[in-house]
Amino acid sequence: MQFRMVRRFSLVVATFFFTVFPSFVLAGESPKSNDSVVADSAKNLPAVHLDGNYFSRDGHRFIPVGANWVPAKAAMQWPTQWDPKAIEADFARMHELGFNTIRLDFVWAWIEPRPGDYNPEAFRDLDFLISLAHRYHIYLHPSLLIGGEVGEAYWDVPYRQGRHPHSDPDMLRIQTDHVGELARRYGKETAILGWDLTDEPPFWIVPDSTTDAMAINWTRLLSWSIRRHDSLHPIVVGTSMEDVGRGPFRPDNLREEADFFSVHPYSIYAPKLFPDAMLSERGTYGSAFETALSGGAGRPVMVQEIGASSAQYDPEQIAKFFRASLYSGLGAGANGFLLWCYTDAAPEQFHKVPYLRSPHETQFGLTTWDGRDRPSARMFKEFEDIVSRLDLTGIEPAPAEAGIIVPYEWSKPHGDFSHFGLTGPEVVPYTTTDEGANVAGQSQSNFSEENLWITGSWLSSFVLARRAGMKADFPREYDDWQKRPLLLMPSPLTSTDSFLVHVHSDFWEKVKQYVSQGGALYASVAADAAMPEMESLFGARLVDANPKDDITLKIVAPFGDLKVGDTFHYSVPSATPRSWGAILEIKGGTIIAVDQDNRPALVANTVGSGKTLLSAYPLENYLANLPAAFDKPETTHRLYAAFREWSGVKPLFRSDHPSVEVCALSGGTHGYVVATNHGSAPQSVTITAAGPLHSVARITPQGTMPIQIDGATFKVDIAAYEGEVFEWK
Repeated sequence: MQFRMVRRFSLVVATFFFTVFPSFVLAGESPKSNDSVVADSAKNLPAVHLDGNYFSRDGHRFIPVGANWVPAKAAMQWPTQWDPKAIEADFARMHELGFNTIRLDFVWAWIEPRPGDYNPEAFRDLDFLISLAHRYHIYLHPSLLIGGEVGEAYWDVPYRQGRHPHSDPDMLRIQTDHVGELARRYGKETAILGWDLTDEPPFWIVPDSTTDAMAINWTRLLSWSIRRHDSLHPIVVGTSMEDVGRGPFRPDNLREEADFFSVHPYSIYAPKLFPDAMLSERGTYGSAFETALSGGAGRPVMVQEIGASSAQYDPEQIAKFFRASLYSGLGAGANGFLLWCYTDAAPEQFHKVPYLRSPHETQFGLTTWDGRDRPSARMFKEFEDIVSRLDLTGIEPAPAEAGIIVPYEWSKPHGDFSHFGLTGPEVVPYTTTDEGANVAGQSQSNFSEENLWITGSWLSSFVLARRAGMKADFPREYDDWQKRPLLLMPSPLTSTDSFLVHVHSDFWEKVKQYVSQGGALYASVAADAAMPEMESLFGARLVDANPKDDITLKIVAPFGDLKVGDTFHYSVPSATPRSWGAILEIKGGTIIAVDQDNRPALVANTVGSGKTLLSAYPLENYLANLPAAFDKPETTHRLYAAFREWSGVKPLFRSDHPSVEVCALSGGTHGYVVATNHGSAPQSVTITAAGPLHSVARITPQGTMPIQIDGATFKVDIAAYEGEVFEWK
């Protein structure tokens, strides 16, 4: 009753508003109407589709930029506290800020207060939002079936009655019909960028009881229902760190149903993976790391949420964090950037949940609640102006020089035995004690500790590769990783401790062939390592564990730019085989470095026309467990750079300073260089291309500025935590 009274009042206000602004056309009363509101056809937004890695409209690629829209005063109650005047003011302000896209919540209970009974007033409100989208040239990216969005609040439907939304048959039918009805009504609406099936699944009320199979089935059903009516709009599932967390909605489980992936790289809320300050060298790699990891599953990636609260961090620091994160993500190939969020919450929201219980949620805005720009708004406007000038015709993210392998066991859905080497029926069937579930009635195991182990090493290796001048990506074990000239296999990929974190035994046969044909392979091991026939690949074999709590490596043979006598020091984070090193026996390899006990620590080897480098210690794991590892003098990247140089791998572009990341967006003979300074000091750097340059120009908000070149190099000055884009030919 209260809901209906509020809505009747809202309808009166809306009727008056539309009388004042007659250019807004309302849809019919019937919930079965296919008509959508459009503004003056001369101002209508053109339809959007995916073209390669990027979005395209009117035959031109573009990058969606904007924020997640939650109004300051009404907050998540805006559907039931409908205020058309305030909503239009928000659209006008967001247009002024340079947004071309916003993500917004379609609250489930608002649209469907009872199963199968759709609220006609909700559709009138949606039509009004669509009219504003056309009027202010801002695409809508709706997140469906909300659900959770702010703090710990979950906006449930009254008829769920304890049923699991990802597995209960009736709930699945209701959700499938719900998204299908939206697709039927708005399937031809050009103001919609794409459908987001929901925000940050699993639904917040069932995070620990959702399995891989549930996530796949839920996504498959909803995507099918939308595509029955809508062939225009791409589909995504707005997952929050399900990639690095290996949740059931990780990209590999969604790759057959989603048209693009999303990442929400909140590094500040993952302290075990990012044991750093917000504004840190590792922390500002979060968006690039997740873009690369998710993108390895085979779809384009949008940075759909990223942010920090001014109630927790200095606004100037947040702006710097945004700047480095966005440019780094752009270089990694992210195809859109939507910040969390448009505005702070108004003070009256502080007195009620969810903001009452979540003080940090009150101040995530690019603007204050009363409309004043925060430093991040000014930063973002400049970023928007720069990316709007990019001509992405024929441009794709440049191929990676280095591949960091993602094991099949990590990426596959639970219960899939398709790569287990079994053929035909068996008299005595194989049953695993670790992955029963579908075949043995066991529950799905929790591998959070093992997942942190591998993602921490992945992240270390990713950052080290970037600092060594190489672009790294994450090919899956059974995909085409052979096209990369160099592979990185940090421990625990070489281990045998947990099947989740290492490659299959037969991988080493494939990688030996890859190396013998000219590939380059780096691997690090710990005391738990196991690699069949490793001596034929690395020129060394395992002898025993090497328990230590402090490690010093000393170079004993020239290698790349490493000189005899150079040293590297590490503290061992735990007294376990995962952190201890391994004693090696040399079997034809060349000792490059020894440890504090004069035992082999780095071993180089030549196999056919390829090369390998083996570390006797899990260096990447050491860095993963070291707080602020890259914000102090840290030189491990020199090992990666020396191996790259010895292997003859030439990056398309690289800088001469480890803190300045350089990535290319390439169209073959032309493209863009994205340079990001992840460090706390300004740098004057030389950027070197793999071949001669014809011209280079800096992209600025005002236009282009020619840069002097010298053969294959050019010099730039780049401020701390700053990003720059250069057009090259």
